[in-house]
Amino acid sequence: MVRCTHKGCQADFDESNNPEGSCRYHPGGPVFHEGLKSWSCCNEVNKPVMEFEAFMAIPPCAQGRHTTEAPVNAAPASSSQQAAPTLVHEDGSETYGATPKPPSTPAASTITTATPPPPSPKETEEDDLSVPVPEGSRCKRLGCKAVWEGEAVSRGDGEKAKCVYHPQAPVFHEGSKGYLCCKRRVLEFDEFMKIEGCTTGKHLFVGAKKDESKEEIVTCRLDHYQTPTQVHVSAFAKGADKERSKVTFDAQSLHLDLYLPGNKRIVRSVTLYGPIDPSACTYRILSTKVDIVLAKPGAASWPLLELPAAGTELPPGYALTFGVTGRTGTVGGKEIVLAPEELAKRG
Repeated sequence: MVRCTHKGCQADFDESNNPEGSCRYHPGGPVFHEGLKSWSCCNEVNKPVMEFEAFMAIPPCAQGRHTTEAPVNAAPASSSQQAAPTLVHEDGSETYGATPKPPSTPAASTITTATPPPPSPKETEEDDLSVPVPEGSRCKRLGCKAVWEGEAVSRGDGEKAKCVYHPQAPVFHEGSKGYLCCKRRVLEFDEFMKIEGCTTGKHLFVGAKKDESKEEIVTCRLDHYQTPTQVHVSAFAKGADKERSKVTFDAQSLHLDLYLPGNKRIVRSVTLYGPIDPSACTYRILSTKVDIVLAKPGAASWPLLELPAAGTELPPGYALTFGVTGRTGTVGGKEIVLAPEELAKRG
């Protein structure tokens, strides 16, 4: 068995049994722009998404035969240097697998801030062993491409039962791609897909079993952009109960307690990248989301909304651009405002 190199497929196949239509894939390249992710071949049919997991779940738009040929325009991998992003459009979006453009001007220097002790590690989700796994299911953990091969193989003691994955989210910045949990960065999307996981554990095929008679704790998407003195956050929680739901603030944290229809609830605490003034922070519960305004104690730029785990290393120049449209955070700060303590460090 060999692995198909078509984008969006990556399935193992038998070269002697490879009929037309057995492969579903994306003939175009990934497009990343201002936090949105899509495929150039079907971005008018499949709308751009924010989360990397949702991007990976976009259904392929073409059919054909599996292949082992290297993707067109993909440059050879190198541990020290990668090829430049293939095509950078005037609006800042990047399409991979097209004609290269000369590299852009380096971004501003990385901003550092005094940080409190790192937040406690999040609990790792595990499969409920009583939930049946559908045939053909793939492991849901980032970076793991394992396919369910039965209880004895996928959950046994052998090598195929070991999950090697990335516990933290991907990070994309001016063509550089990697994961927050490890240091390796590449420029080509195909090389990014080959970055081996940095954590070992058990596969996640179905997750925890849901008990509909009990309150279900769910997650929500957080979008954000910033100005020199504020960070605007949108928590997408449709139908949140205005009477029971609340948002509270601490010196460097945001707490969500939102009651949703269907006996669902969002309980989430975010350790923020920088300090805030809790008394000046506000929120509004709307029909489809919760609008939150975080007040910074002074003018400064946050590279991220949430404080990364200890040991996380951001790419040089990684920062959120100060928002002008009020839609989403973008990477590659154009004008950085340093906090007084940062100015003192650099003086």
